[in-house]
Amino acid sequence: MSIGWQQIWGFGLAVIGVYYIVKRDVPVGIEGQPPSFHAKGWLAVALGVIGIVVGLVVAFDVPRHLRIDSCLDNGGRFDAETDECIFSTVPVGKQ
Repeated sequence: MSIGWQQIWGFGLAVIGVYYIVKRDVPVGIEGQPPSFHAKGWLAVALGVIGIVVGLVVAFDVPRHLRIDSCLDNGGRFDAETDECIFSTVPVGKQ
């Protein structure tokens, strides 16, 4: 498995989630402006857990969906059992 941008973003988000859990303080606001408020305590932990879950989904599930999308864009058929892209040799409409 090669490391792509999806894995980098996903693991980065998971690390930020762990940081929020450990720090128990999440600044909330518009980027470039001072924070409007700080989520602290259990809310910071919940946001950290959400960050970890979303990060792991991005890191492990999104690449598979991009492979499927690329297969279908190139005229193939994706076989979920073998996790492979299949290109038919029979012309479309002649089946």
